[in-house]
Amino acid sequence: MARVPCPSCGRLVDRLIEGLCEDCYVERHPLVEYSGGETLRCKYCGAVFLKGKWARERGEQVFLKVLREKGKVVGKIEHVDVRDFTDYAELSLTLYGSPHPEILPRTLKYDLKISFRLDICNVCMEKLSKREVAVLQIRASPRPLDVEFKKKILHVIEQELLKLKNKNIGFISSIKEVASGIDIYTTSANLARHLARVVHELWPSYAMETAKLVGVRDGRKVYHMTYLVRLLTYKAGDLIILGGSEKVVTELNNKYIGVRDVKSGRYEQIPISDFVHRAVLYKGS
Repeated sequence: MARVPCPSCGRLVDRLIEGLCEDCYVERHPLVEYSGGETLRCKYCGAVFLKGKWARERGEQVFLKVLREKGKVVGKIEHVDVRDFTDYAELSLTLYGSPHPEILPRTLKYDLKISFRLDICNVCMEKLSKREVAVLQIRASPRPLDVEFKKKILHVIEQELLKLKNKNIGFISSIKEVASGIDIYTTSANLARHLARVVHELWPSYAMETAKLVGVRDGRKVYHMTYLVRLLTYKAGDLIILGGSEKVVTELNNKYIGVRDVKSGRYEQIPISDFVHRAVLYKGS
């Protein structure tokens, strides 16, 4: 039988499928396609908005639902790996199928990205409308929180909320950026406490909590809880005055700040709490 060249790749093949060899045809006609643009997604529970309603599938099923309803899938999905970044997801799909009746089914792999625009679903909105019972206050010294640092903190908070979406631990009712830091209001003291611990463990900081009596409900006292995380934004090379001596910061971590006395050269590790409870004068770097 005479062999014919593929006009795309130039290889000699026994036949052409719609003017292409099988491999070129398969490459140009993928089993999965997605060009649906951004899809609304609830930032708290992960539900997606499709066909006028919120879909609440769990795990990888929510991404496959978006793919099927706003894209194209041909054949059988054998395996899927998902990397969920909240505002978008990366999918690695293994499919078994064929893009043409004259081509035998085969196993093919594809990588694609689904983008989301974050919003709040009706169920979470109703829950968020409840009066907040706690606030997480994030403050910084001696340097204030800059824009990039605030973005890092809020990204950590969003990721933590996604992890907790099935834990029924409460919701964030509002986030306010204030001159001195960030205030995060929650409907649950447990949630505020948890987020405070997460932030505290990530960066050198001091954490404390206070309770304010706001009333009595069903014979029980009701408190509004405040969780304060004070981030220490010192850097190596900063000069401070502590205990009447000038010292230079050499290192810092979640437990202590290492300093060296300018005159004596003596090195010491000062607990984080000392930078909150003792008078420290920051002189710059």
